[in-house]
Amino acid sequence: MDRKHRWIKLLLALSMLLALSACGGGQTPAPDTTEALEPVTLQLQWVTQAQFAGYYVALDQGWYAEEGIALTIRPGGPDISAVDMVAARHVDFGTSVLADLVVSIAGGKPVVSISQIQQQNGLLLLTMWDSGIYAPIDFAGKRVGVWLGGWEAQFNALMAQVGLTPADFELVSQGYSMDAFLAGELDVASAMIYNEYHMVLESGVSETELNIIDYANYGLDFPGDTLFTHQDLVAENPDLCARMLRASLRGWQYAIENPEEAAEIVLRYDVTGVQTLDHQLAMMREMADLVRGTAVLPIGYTERSDVLRVIDTLARYDILQETVEPEAIFTNDIWDLAQPVDN
Repeated sequence: MDRKHRWIKLLLALSMLLALSACGGGQTPAPDTTEALEPVTLQLQWVTQAQFAGYYVALDQGWYAEEGIALTIRPGGPDISAVDMVAARHVDFGTSVLADLVVSIAGGKPVVSISQIQQQNGLLLLTMWDSGIYAPIDFAGKRVGVWLGGWEAQFNALMAQVGLTPADFELVSQGYSMDAFLAGELDVASAMIYNEYHMVLESGVSETELNIIDYANYGLDFPGDTLFTHQDLVAENPDLCARMLRASLRGWQYAIENPEEAAEIVLRYDVTGVQTLDHQLAMMREMADLVRGTAVLPIGYTERSDVLRVIDTLARYDILQETVEPEAIFTNDIWDLAQPVDN
């Protein structure tokens, strides 16, 4: 067979394949929309774990893609400031504890919360019972671990409340693990009820060997993690903010209702391989309580009176050099836009 006839047969075969693809089963193949998705980055304030399960669930289920978003989630840590990253427009969205976000905004950072994800805060301080450190006033002369660079607001307010100054104790920058506390290198350690507290128990320490200092017992029970962005992004592209939030809240709702699956999803995104299913499941169950709160508020909604209470408390203890109005800290406009429309 000469070259001309071979080309003719090849063209006929290709034509038949195209025809079959166009009408096979009477369905048109779904177009590849990857290029149409808008790149968006979310900077977490800590490592990949169930503290952020809602975002990973929404990513895994394709709900950001449904909103036209190609989301990249960046894990954080004690040496990464999500607020600084968003303020500099290096990333689009970030997560932060409300109290520290208030301090940042009062200090001039051009960011704003668009959703209060944790209605309650799981921040604690831990001591060993046999240390004799039972209350904040006992911190004098002790080594106290705190995550620095975005986690200090509540701790500083607590110290001011009991009349201790930084000269009265040794402030230590606490890392990822609880090893220093378990080794006796820290007398006091910061802990989240959903993470480090369980780390200590999983290490073999019993509940009776621990003393828990709960910020809530000192009037510092502030709401926890927020989802925030740059002020300019809210003004310039509220639709993107609403789509980002809608997918995120959908992820959080699903994670709360399906904690086992949510924990498994988080593990799939943990590139370090250090997380365990048991720990992530315990964390997810604690997180569900913090996100639901008292169930009075819808998931992700910000209550103005809660923000005002945080501002007033921080101002009372001179943590804020200048007070601000709650409207400078948060907006519910994006939350309203993100609500599904009933058909």
